[in-house]
Amino acid sequence: MFQTFDEKTVSETSKNRIYLLREEMRKKNIDAFLIPRNDAHMGEYVSDRDKRLEWLTSFSGSAGYCIVFKDKAFLFVDGRYTIQAENQCDENIFEIRNIPKNSLIDCINESFEEKALIAYDPWLHTIEQILEIHSNKKKNIELIEVDNFIDTIWIDQPIASVELMVPHLLKYSGQVHTEKLEIIGNILSNVGQSNVILTQPDTIAWALNTRGTDLIQTPVALCFATINASGSANLFIDPKKVDDELHKHLGPNVVLHDIKSFSLFLKTLTGLVRIDSNRAPIAIKHILEIAKVSFTYDSDPILKLRACKNKTELEGSVQAHIRDGAAVVEFLSEIQYAQPGFLKNEIELVKLLESKRYATGKLKNISFDTICGSGPNAAIIHYRVNTKTNRTISLGDVVLIDSGGQYLDGTTDITRTIAIGSVAEEVIDANTLVLKGMIAISALRFPKGLSGRDIDSIARQALWSKGLDFDHGTGHGVGSFLSVHEGPQAISRHNNVPLEPGMIISNEPGYYKKNSFGIRIENLIYVKECLRDKNDDDRCMLEFETLTLAPFDLNMIKVSSLNEQEIKWLNNYHSNVYKKLNSILTKSAKKWLKAACIPI
Repeated sequence: MFQTFDEKTVSETSKNRIYLLREEMRKKNIDAFLIPRNDAHMGEYVSDRDKRLEWLTSFSGSAGYCIVFKDKAFLFVDGRYTIQAENQCDENIFEIRNIPKNSLIDCINESFEEKALIAYDPWLHTIEQILEIHSNKKKNIELIEVDNFIDTIWIDQPIASVELMVPHLLKYSGQVHTEKLEIIGNILSNVGQSNVILTQPDTIAWALNTRGTDLIQTPVALCFATINASGSANLFIDPKKVDDELHKHLGPNVVLHDIKSFSLFLKTLTGLVRIDSNRAPIAIKHILEIAKVSFTYDSDPILKLRACKNKTELEGSVQAHIRDGAAVVEFLSEIQYAQPGFLKNEIELVKLLESKRYATGKLKNISFDTICGSGPNAAIIHYRVNTKTNRTISLGDVVLIDSGGQYLDGTTDITRTIAIGSVAEEVIDANTLVLKGMIAISALRFPKGLSGRDIDSIARQALWSKGLDFDHGTGHGVGSFLSVHEGPQAISRHNNVPLEPGMIISNEPGYYKKNSFGIRIENLIYVKECLRDKNDDDRCMLEFETLTLAPFDLNMIKVSSLNEQEIKWLNNYHSNVYKKLNSILTKSAKKWLKAACIPI
């Protein structure tokens, strides 16, 4: 099993840990200390060694931050994690604050009338984050940099991984890394920049055609890098992660350095250096300033290059989704054929699904911990089942299963919400509204230049008409055997990055009724140019092609609430699912799929 179900931290431990933290604060005369979810690489996922926020608070979500004062503490999370944080954290220690309704800056300003010192680790906060606090804090509040207090008191902190960085073959990447470096170098040269500093391992992995296993479900090696305008690179990595195969792959254009020398190397840079203020730790800014290195804020040039998948990557994703879709269908068929009492609990479902993916012989890892929630657990948007929360599956339950796989040729992410027996009419109505939103995005034609914020509302209109909504974006970017959450593209009211051909993105509207049930339906889609219609004008139109292949639960759909176009889309989708998967399924799964894809 890739996924585990143990509860690594429990809220009972927080009391002692926060006491130790406050002792460190007292020694340094600090009034408050900031604890983010980030590591020094500023990615969404962190290693066990860097799970400082979870260690202190017991909150295991992938986004959030905490501020600890002498007499109080606040944990800030967005709408995806509010219920989870309430369940995991000791409410007598941590007050849960919702983002964006509440802001860290307001919390800081409201807490101090007199002079106060707030400490932070400069390697764990981006430039933008700290500058924003500086710009909006009261004059009596001072920010100071410190060595991380958590690292001082975390006696059994895990050691850092030293697993090898490995080449990612051309048959999967579709482009040699020397060509990528040349393109990046030209981007820098065209705007008069000498170097770009890279901190995020997934952008480095894409640029160098490498992968790793330092993060459990994101196939990267933790490292830093610089790329210069001539198209060569410097890679900063633990030497234990490097072997002869990697040396040979990288070639002379990539110079290897010990990761410990990264800070010293930055001081030697010349010319105008590019740093992404939303992704680089503020420690880098201060290093450059002290060394009098000229720098400018600009976005990581790799983000858009990586987002637009080439022909090889798209074809790889198609094949990965056929393979993954067959595994999901085998899983769904077993659930539907199961006798009452066979599927005892959520953990058994997760194990069963992972076993089907593993049986493909191609699975490298799951792309994230499977979200498998039944009944009220499904209302927790990023629910992760463990031995404490594991719920027995009963007739009448609705089960939300959000999962994915990492394959050498692509990354998958799929959500299906299924009925175990007959379910309440309220549930079917809500599921149908969510489905209507997902279909609306899937079938959309739109002019080039629109971004995710321009189309996010389309997924919500059916829900809005009934006074309902969901507290997360409609979709996120997805990598190619990289992070399952990839920017800069997204379908979200907060995202203004134009959608471009080749971008893979999720389409996952939902609805969650606290303490009752949750619904989410998700397919991965990619952007492509539309075939021109004779009535089109000269503008370029885009549309989405669906990658995910698995049927929706027909027992969860109120057909009378669908219009003619929605029914046509659904029938065409199910026909395609059956066509693509039928020949590679077991006999029983094939029989089940035929019934599951019957036209409505």
